[in-house]
Amino acid sequence: MRSSDSRGRVRSSSRGQTSGRVRFARSNPPKTPKKKRRPAADRDADPSMVGQLARLGLKGLGRVLRLTMVAAFTIIGLALVGTLLVAGYLYVSKSDYFTIKTINISGLDRTDGHDVKNVAGLNKDVNIWKFDAREAESEIGTLPWLSEVKVTKKWPDTVTIDLKEHKHRVLVNLDGRIRFMNDRGQPLLEVPLGENPGLPIVSGFSDDDLMSPGPRVREAIKEVLWLVDTLNARNDEFKLDNISEINYDMVRGLTLFTKSGGLEVKIGVGSYEEKFRRLGKIMAHLKMNGKYEGLVYL
Repeated sequence: MRSSDSRGRVRSSSRGQTSGRVRFARSNPPKTPKKKRRPAADRDADPSMVGQLARLGLKGLGRVLRLTMVAAFTIIGLALVGTLLVAGYLYVSKSDYFTIKTINISGLDRTDGHDVKNVAGLNKDVNIWKFDAREAESEIGTLPWLSEVKVTKKWPDTVTIDLKEHKHRVLVNLDGRIRFMNDRGQPLLEVPLGENPGLPIVSGFSDDDLMSPGPRVREAIKEVLWLVDTLNARNDEFKLDNISEINYDMVRGLTLFTKSGGLEVKIGVGSYEEKFRRLGKIMAHLKMNGKYEGLVYL
């Protein structure tokens, strides 16, 4: 049962139920499906084949133009860098600031410093940028006395040359001319006329033996140099300064001759330290027993 009150509100009552408001459900209108939005490319697309080709052509042309501009700027940049490098090289290669002004040479004994400068190309004004230290080492190394050469550059105008000369403790007779022999058994320069080095002369080798030594000769030269080292360490009548000659024979080995008394001592080959220790005892025994005077062969 429904009734209305003075305000026009409708009331509903029924048995066993309290009165309440009645709400009417609104009927929602049917939703209209949204249209799918096409991409901009599709909206702007020209359905004609000519338009599509035109757009593709413009895109390709733009890409080509961009690549062309990048390549052009790259080439221009490289050209500028190359120009700057060339200009810088021309400046430093002609600048007096980099002209070599100081040349330090160490290790000179028999080698002439002027010869070192001449073969190294340092006898004139040279720019340190153009000076080749490795080539200078090779050229200086051709000088006869030198065993080691080191050339270094110190910027902006200094070159240092460190030399190490061959050691020479004996002489050798080659083709009638007395030459120095280095510590490798190689003949060096001829002894200058009038100079007396006071060194023993090595004999028994031919000119061909020493200029082009074979295995046998090289081994024999090693024995000679070993004996020379042994004599150099002694401080008695058999010290190196008192030896006039060292002779090599393929069968008998080595024989030495002393300056004082002209004593001939056959040494043989090898064990030189031990042999000279025994020789020292023998010499002491001969002197104690008065048998040393007049001794010519041992």
